[in-house]
Amino acid sequence: MNRANTVWEAFRDTAARFPDHPCLQVLPETAAIYGIDAGERRYAAVLAEVDALAGAFRDAGYGPGLRAGLLLENRPSFLTHWFALNRLGVSVVPISAEMRAAELEYLCGHSEIALAVTLPERAGDLRAAAERAGTRLAVMSPGEAVPP
Repeated sequence: MNRANTVWEAFRDTAARFPDHPCLQVLPETAAIYGIDAGERRYAAVLAEVDALAGAFRDAGYGPGLRAGLLLENRPSFLTHWFALNRLGVSVVPISAEMRAAELEYLCGHSEIALAVTLPERAGDLRAAAERAGTRLAVMSPGEAVPP
């Protein structure tokens, strides 16, 4: 049996073995809080989403040696973006939604993230933090086109 070396490989191998098994379950109360769809998602469907995201990131120029920040809380989109970026060799920096302006500025100035995938309501905070830190940062939210 092959051993996975990355998070992406472990996910891919599991999806290949159990495509029709449940992968994610979003309860109605969680969906209501986050404003997302409730229900179960199977490995095959999540794998297809991850593959599409990885293709979009690759086409926009993301790959080994780059870092991306994810401010997506505990949502399914955190996992799909993490797996897609990990597939391409992009390091992921989780960003807490609890971070204040000074903390975001420090993170932007020291983590070397080239991209932040964030909740729409936090995009402006990250752009402002990067500007204050004097760094360039592409910012996007799930469902938006991947910036180069």
